[in-house]
Amino acid sequence: MNSCRFTSVFRFVLISCTLGSIFCAGFSYANSCSNITPQSLYDSSGLSEHRIGGGMGAVGTFRIENEKNEDSQPPFNLSAVLCSESSDNTGKSHLECTVTAAVVTPLNKEKPDTESPNCILDYDITTFQMKEISKGILMGVGGDETSCYNTILSIDRNTKRVYKSFTRTKYADGYDKVLPICGPVPAQVLMNCTLWAGLRKGVKGRYCDFSDSKSK
Repeated sequence: MNSCRFTSVFRFVLISCTLGSIFCAGFSYANSCSNITPQSLYDSSGLSEHRIGGGMGAVGTFRIENEKNEDSQPPFNLSAVLCSESSDNTGKSHLECTVTAAVVTPLNKEKPDTESPNCILDYDITTFQMKEISKGILMGVGGDETSCYNTILSIDRNTKRVYKSFTRTKYADGYDKVLPICGPVPAQVLMNCTLWAGLRKGVKGRYCDFSDSKSK
């Protein structure tokens, strides 16, 4: 494995830890960076669709659905999904979705220390070519094919829900033989609303599913 690829994989491991409850060598700590208020002004209507151009978008945090144990949740991420019509070389149009995420990953379970930071803030952009697999259900695969996992973005236009799920790539077994950095497949995550949408809905908890019209 060359050093460039290993660096890419190492970075992906940090991102992967934010997206699922997995064992990451050296990073399996309590979720000390999860106590962050997910504040965004751009999630007022959950999954929003645009009549002109066929685009859609959403802003929120990807969380494991119905998981109440915060230490089992992925470290904090604030993600924006933006989809628009695009054309390939043949002129055929398709829906392309870009997920941009700011990710906070814990390095240890110590309390915050200004002299020795214990969290990493990273930035990730992944593009997905979406296909409608059934009425109102869109799905696309994204990510670096040489990483541990493929990321599958699913958008349900019927319920206004956005999911991420993961499949192990053919490279994962090879990486784990050298260093156990991949581990089991991360759990599926659901995009939840952030602070302002939660306040509008009167939700007392830190996160809320914004799949219905009450999130407006």
